[in-house]
Amino acid sequence: MEPDLLDRKILAQLDIDSRQSSRDIARRVGSNKDTVNYRIRRLIDDKVVSGFTTHVDTARFGFSNIKTYVRFQDTDEEKEAEFFAYLSSLPEVGWVARSSGRWDALFCTWAPSSFAFYKTLSKILDRFSRNIYEKEIIHNINWFYYSRKWLLPENPSVHAVKYGEEPGKSPISASDYSILRELVPNSRKSFSDVAKAAGLSPQKVFNRVSAMRKKGIITKFGMDLDYGTLGIVFMKTFISLHNIDKKSLESICRFCGREPRVFALTTALGAWDLELEMEVRRVEDAMDVMNRLKRAFPDFVKGYDSIVITKQSGLNYLPPRP
Repeated sequence: MEPDLLDRKILAQLDIDSRQSSRDIARRVGSNKDTVNYRIRRLIDDKVVSGFTTHVDTARFGFSNIKTYVRFQDTDEEKEAEFFAYLSSLPEVGWVARSSGRWDALFCTWAPSSFAFYKTLSKILDRFSRNIYEKEIIHNINWFYYSRKWLLPENPSVHAVKYGEEPGKSPISASDYSILRELVPNSRKSFSDVAKAAGLSPQKVFNRVSAMRKKGIITKFGMDLDYGTLGIVFMKTFISLHNIDKKSLESICRFCGREPRVFALTTALGAWDLELEMEVRRVEDAMDVMNRLKRAFPDFVKGYDSIVITKQSGLNYLPPRP
């Protein structure tokens, strides 16, 4: 399905804040509430929008995000299906993906400490080590989610949300966690329904959500798109830098944030220095982005590699409460 202009305007608003009311979206896109409600239902029914999510900066209550990239050996379809199903069942694993390119799979782990990550990884390796030829561990330091500028290329605007840095030491309260447990998988869930499920009053839910937004625990109410329906290729690019300083790194991040097809950027600790996530029509589109980046920063971009994310599973944006 190819969304028309009004659909894309609505999607752009949902991408910025998916908890907006239909009335507010209608005012911003030049339509009316009933039309917006109809269009949103159609976008869901046609599998353009696969879900609405609440983004949480887990570093605020003590969790780091660590990615492990895996290259398989001695596997078949049944063994790989077992691998992905097992990882998706682990509450401390937040994202599992199949990929093509150098890496066959990747998974993200929520970890309150290096030792906690080691325990999770050991549990996985105890079961699948003979099927893993190679692995790479990458620690997310900072990461940015950008608005999907490709939705309205004729009038792009950059909205960036930052996550990460040094994990905090303030535990999240039971009531806040119960609210997030309801809102993370469905950011458009009404506060009255959240209150009922969490055993709280709607006013308390409203107050606690406002407080979590102010503290930076809740960073954004967003949406997930179905790449297959839209004919989009989800690519991750790993960039190695040299001769880099803080000012130059900030310039590179700003450059990437303006690129229409870049929707996430991560500064990383590990085998490479930056990761870009791109939603492109063709693999060549991602190569074009990288060529522009290399031409803009010839003294700093050392090299890059890319993979295509072919399937995602085990999406869990909220770590288990310690």
